[in-house]
Amino acid sequence: MHPYQANQDHRRAVLQAMLLVTIASSLVFAALNFPDSMILVAWIQVALAAFAAALLVVVRRTQRVQAWCLRFMLVLLSATILLLSRPEISAYAFIWLLVIPLISHLLLGSRLGLLLSVGYMSVGGAIYLYRFGGSPELVRVEVLANAVIAALTTLGMSHFYERTRERSELKLTRLAAIDPLTGLANRMRLNDVFLWEQAQARRKGTPLSLLMLDLDLFKRINDEHGHEAGDAVLVAFARMLRERLRETDLISRCGGEEFLVLLNNTDGKGAIAVAEALRQSLEQLAIAYRDKTLKLTVSIGVAEYGPDGMDLDTLSRVADERLYQAKANGRNCVCGSPAMGAAVEPATAVVE
Repeated sequence: MHPYQANQDHRRAVLQAMLLVTIASSLVFAALNFPDSMILVAWIQVALAAFAAALLVVVRRTQRVQAWCLRFMLVLLSATILLLSRPEISAYAFIWLLVIPLISHLLLGSRLGLLLSVGYMSVGGAIYLYRFGGSPELVRVEVLANAVIAALTTLGMSHFYERTRERSELKLTRLAAIDPLTGLANRMRLNDVFLWEQAQARRKGTPLSLLMLDLDLFKRINDEHGHEAGDAVLVAFARMLRERLRETDLISRCGGEEFLVLLNNTDGKGAIAVAEALRQSLEQLAIAYRDKTLKLTVSIGVAEYGPDGMDLDTLSRVADERLYQAKANGRNCVCGSPAMGAAVEPATAVVE
């Protein structure tokens, strides 16, 4: 499962659980408050339960889980503050303020969760002092000290837990998107970036091209010099790609000696120029391994977004077909469509 989707599913599950708890608790308290003639309070709780029930239906289908988490928290916390401000609500109800940090951090993350927690807990504390400031028993130093320490402890632990979880999740997401040997992006990362570049191309009409690169006779390197030599070659090739391509270009290793490069703002002719420059750069590159100097070449297939396809799978297939045509032409060459024209000299290629 994609890390982003896993995070979405986690938030959705937490929100659904909170909605069910809100519905159940609101209806229970409403049932208790109606007989006690706390009519307005009871109706506020019924309205909150109805809102949570409606949101439960929406959350099952929406992809904007984070936005609905924020809406739910704003309604829930505002209703809580409104209820705490009612004269018929006792001082014991203020214990619910301690739950705010836990819910806020679980649903909104460490930054927004902290902001909402501090804001609403401060408002709740101010309401408590306003309502019960004239009662010496309820504003004794030890009572207020216990309340403040408990609130800060709950807030601190909630923030620490969520911050630690987010860092671990970010680390795992990065690891899941990177090839461990070369440090380049993997296919999953390429899919993500392509979707964004595809949206840009559709909206702004910017060109987009894909290169598929395959090191020629790479198996011979492994057979003659060992797999460590093969790894050294892959790392050196990845380094060369980083040096020759722009920071805005995405380089990915898709298995073995096969690489894909996504070139934004680059049409087919420009992609041919880039590919030819890369081919010549590798041809001239001497890779030192122990006491040996290794030389190799690359064959490249080029596909352009639009003329050759509108999705990554189609572009990859077309680029792969042209890559094999380059292999059939004797290796160490670039193959694109006739409309792209002949490869130009590296000096005029769009590389940095």
